[in-house]
Amino acid sequence: MNRSQEAVLVATLANLALMLLFPPYDAVVIGRGVTSFDAFHFILDGHPSRLIDWDLLWLELYWLLINAGIAWMLLRGRRSGRSLLSRRNATLVFIAVNLALIFLFPPFENYGSALKLSGTYFDGFYFSLGDKLARRFYWPLLSMEVLWLSINGAALWLAFRERPAGRRRP
Repeated sequence: MNRSQEAVLVATLANLALMLLFPPYDAVVIGRGVTSFDAFHFILDGHPSRLIDWDLLWLELYWLLINAGIAWMLLRGRRSGRSLLSRRNATLVFIAVNLALIFLFPPFENYGSALKLSGTYFDGFYFSLGDKLARRFYWPLLSMEVLWLSINGAALWLAFRERPAGRRRP
């Protein structure tokens, strides 16, 4: 395992810990049995009217592990001379690709929220240029996705700095 793969492993484990400590919850309307996305709460902060949204949590975990796997494979040691991109530039490309995917498949509000029949609720991730085009984006979750991508990208970009030629790693 090289230094770059160590940085990816640390970032993946940190994100995994945060995802498991603060899972997404659905609020349950008492009496109706209807659930809607509530927020990300601390796992030990139990509340009887909240249930973990396992579908969204699994989707988050899959996204994290797929990105970590791709980064791990791309950061393997190369034997054939210079690489195509520096690690920092590759991080920026990786962020740009993830950002494009976030905006191609953004979270949308449900139909009732779009008609102002109820509050705003998360409905799902759909293709932004598809048949859900008339619906509105669910901005709280979209802004959180962009924020976490920016934080992770900045942390990895800093972790991939080049060391001076005469200095070795302790």
